[in-house]
Amino acid sequence: MFITRPVVSRLFQQTVRRYHDNHFKAPSMDELPVPRGSWQAHHDAKQRKYNAVLLLGIAFSAGTLVIAKASGLIYLNYSPPKSLD
Repeated sequence: MFITRPVVSRLFQQTVRRYHDNHFKAPSMDELPVPRGSWQAHHDAKQRKYNAVLLLGIAFSAGTLVIAKASGLIYLNYSPPKSLD
């Protein structure tokens, strides 16, 4: 009975967390990086990369679908079956 009292009181005790020491200096705007170069050129380069990845994904998906259809692994149900058998 007496052993549980310190354990329970420690569970309900509020703790204070300090994530920095006494020499902490608040960040300022001077520490932010300075932009360099043309944002439009950077944007265009990123868009070319993203479009290439998109086209590669579409081509891979279409190729996979064509190969699966040609090998007979899937039936896409274009139309009703010719017979019920």
